Amino acid sequence: MLDKGFNYLLYEEKTDGAFKLFGEMVSAGSKGLCITTMYPSKLKKMYKLGEAKVLWLSDSKDEPDTLSPTRLDFEITREITKFIKDNKEGVILLDGFGYLTLENEFDKVRKFIKRTNDLSSMNSSTFMVVVNPDAFSKETVTTLARDFDKVEDVAALLGGKPAEPAKAEAAPAAATPAAAPQPPAARIEYKAVPQAPAEEEKETIEIEDIYLIHRSTGTLIQRRTWRDSDLIDPDLIGGMFQAILDFINNSFAKGQASEFSRIEVKGYIILIGDGKFVSIALVFSGKAEEILAKTMSDIKKVIRENIANVEKQYEGVLSTYDGDVSKLRGARKILDTLSSDINKALEPQLAEKGYKRKLSPVEQQRVNDKFSEASTLARQQKYHDALKAYDEALRVDPDNARCLFNKAVILQMMGNNGAAIECYDRVIAINPSDSETYSNKGIALRGLGRTQEAIDAYRQGIEVNPSDATLWSNMGIAMRSMGRIKEALEAYDRALALNPADAGVWSNKGVVLGSMGLLKEAIECYDRALAIDPRRELARRNRELAVQELEKRGGK
Repeated sequence: MLDKGFNYLLYEEKTDGAFKLFGEMVSAGSKGLCITTMYPSKLKKMYKLGEAKVLWLSDSKDEPDTLSPTRLDFEITREITKFIKDNKEGVILLDGFGYLTLENEFDKVRKFIKRTNDLSSMNSSTFMVVVNPDAFSKETVTTLARDFDKVEDVAALLGGKPAEPAKAEAAPAAATPAAAPQPPAARIEYKAVPQAPAEEEKETIEIEDIYLIHRSTGTLIQRRTWRDSDLIDPDLIGGMFQAILDFINNSFAKGQASEFSRIEVKGYIILIGDGKFVSIALVFSGKAEEILAKTMSDIKKVIRENIANVEKQYEGVLSTYDGDVSKLRGARKILDTLSSDINKALEPQLAEKGYKRKLSPVEQQRVNDKFSEASTLARQQKYHDALKAYDEALRVDPDNARCLFNKAVILQMMGNNGAAIECYDRVIAINPSDSETYSNKGIALRGLGRTQEAIDAYRQGIEVNPSDATLWSNMGIAMRSMGRIKEALEAYDRALALNPADAGVWSNKGVVLGSMGLLKEAIECYDRALAIDPRRELARRNRELAVQELEKRGGK
């Protein structure tokens, strides 16, 4: 059993041993909270978790005890904080780190974990986070490990061998010597990807804050911020707002009629637009004078339009404003529109500089919502509707790799291999380190009869991840279809060395051996396939044919 009161980073490919460790601590009397991607009732049947509270990480809105993975700083943090404060020396297991990094940026998840580590340490709680180290880059895992008291391999803790590198799930196997491979199963959840290598710093500009201020009273009506809450310096924000307020008050008191002004505070560029009743101040970070200069006319136009919109909607309130901010709550939506329009104005110049702008919270939420909607529709086999939802997400975030990947899968399942390949190529351009993309692209190429190109795609994937058994299996299928029998066998052997429990690969190897006249060896392969999966009828039928042929030859 683990020592109580420490924060643990647990390495495990599949969360099995970690559940057992958690169950041991609960059985020993500790109050437990488990946040998991496994359905709670199923988890409790599989492991002895006693009275532990189990919360399900899911985008499902119809199930009780469910936490949305996108509500990291709200639902999830609130539940953990409440548990820690209500249960002295309690134990918490977080299973779903990979899922959280899909729905939130890695840095945001890491900061959430760091805060939880600190809180649990102050309250003598035990906090365990399970991570498959093979799903992330070495740099990412090393960075994460620095935030924990202890880093342990679960298998070693339980007296077994340390975890082996993760092995990929095999692709659908070829059925008969002449059969084509089946299209890949839809992977509705996009797996975590290794952190991208560091890039040279580029000229950038980002919106940090937008302030809506009543001019005559100097009252702050609304503030929208895109700053990470962990990085906010209250003194900086307070000083910046005071500088904005002083500037607006001075200009108003002097009767100055400057429609637009610019000030700089501690390295931030602040653009201020004045209307009759309100001023809007935009705070930009980054040093990108050229980008700002080229887009200034568009930015001014957007500010002007949004000021006019506020003053038109709230003219009665603003003309006799008494300082009651609640009367202007709807103005927040106008600031969200303003930020979106400013970002659209900046985007062409940022793209020219090779920089992808950060999405606003509203835009990010829209992408997440559309992704969840598309995933649900895909599971319901409403493929046309799912494609529409993915396209809506991609209009906001054109380089969203998981949306592109899942869109490609759906196109492939609908038989539109050409369009699927275009999407896979875009995914590869964004993230060339995902071996599964090369695997699916190869299957799509084979579907178009472009077998050599498929082999090239498999080879590219193998260069990225030589331990991906799926790629070796698909390589074997493609090689055999071209009559390259020896290379097909070599590929199948590599796949089986990585995943000897794949009945489909054993069956396919049997087909190849049978075509070479090696019937005894083929039968052995079919036997291996049927031992793993007794319901594999094709292997059973092929075995019967091989036995009949062997008997005709007198058992030779």
